[in-house]
Amino acid sequence: MSAFGRALRAELRHLARDRWDLAGLTLIPTLLLFLIGAMFWQGSMRRLPIVVVDDDRSSASRAILRAIDAAPLVHIVATRATEEQAVEEVRRGHANGFVHLPKDLGAGLARHRTPVIRILYNASFLSSGSQAASGAASAVQAAAASLVVDQLSGHALPPDPTRRFAVEAVPLNNAASSFEWFLSTLIYPAVLHLVTAVTAAMALGRELEARSLGDWAARSGAIVPALFGKLLPYVAAASLWGIAWLLFVTLARGWRVEGSIAAIVAAQTLFYLGTAAISALLVAATRETATALSVCAVYAGSALAYAGATLPLNGGSGFARFWSEVLPLTHYLALQTGQLGGQDLATILPPMLALLAYVLVPGTLAWVLIRRQAQ
Repeated sequence: MSAFGRALRAELRHLARDRWDLAGLTLIPTLLLFLIGAMFWQGSMRRLPIVVVDDDRSSASRAILRAIDAAPLVHIVATRATEEQAVEEVRRGHANGFVHLPKDLGAGLARHRTPVIRILYNASFLSSGSQAASGAASAVQAAAASLVVDQLSGHALPPDPTRRFAVEAVPLNNAASSFEWFLSTLIYPAVLHLVTAVTAAMALGRELEARSLGDWAARSGAIVPALFGKLLPYVAAASLWGIAWLLFVTLARGWRVEGSIAAIVAAQTLFYLGTAAISALLVAATRETATALSVCAVYAGSALAYAGATLPLNGGSGFARFWSEVLPLTHYLALQTGQLGGQDLATILPPMLALLAYVLVPGTLAWVLIRRQAQ
């Protein structure tokens, strides 16, 4: 039997015997991906709490409050007499913002004035706060048309479509209608990246004897095929989980990949293979499983923050930009994001070459170190 076959069979036998290592490939990814799916199942924010300050207390203000409370994005949780009291509710975390309806709201329309409805939100929580402001502003504008007609008719004036409310609110700049498609497709490869890094390091770390992989290399016969056979179950498991997640978000959740799914699948397999190669290099270089696992936790655990997908790196330090380019997740997400959005297939070449380099360079260095230990 070849070195690859012997190493693969030995690793599969170990996984069949060791329920904890097997759980690292089955139960733990299942739990983590389930948590990601549950976290973003709702897709977008709903019924965000807001407070109201109603200085008008007229039929016009009541109509606006009914429209705001009927909006799917916001929900009125309290009414306060002053803005100071409303601000205190926001600071306590009881609401994301508040709406201030001025005095003479309806009468101002008939008197050729433009009532100003103020919407203030908690900027410390930009996403939820600006979503609440946007939802309240949309509800006010939706109610404005019929309300203007009613107020003008009540004052025996002809309808004037040019009269509107002035709504002071900060618009939402970059939030999608659903966070599921954007965030879950970023988080799941980051989670599987960490799982692959840790499990691959543990697998090779089991073969350390007297702080050396030399005995294992001698028994295996050929280092490169044995390494591939030993790490294959972990790469295959992560790749299959990645495919399962893509099927879940496309078939079960109804999202659509505009580009090539085949390119994404090929890239993520190369990505997880490169992750396993880095783990092999760390074990061979440090000759300690605990140290290798610690390095895996540092570089893979923080990869999403430096990948430039959620936090912009423009204006960041030179080290932050360098670290982003060094991480394999950065290049995989560049390819995945492009294909999810329908970029031309030719654009996958640079990230594909970068991912291939993560397989070849760390893999070659690991082979050199293990061969030296065997000699």
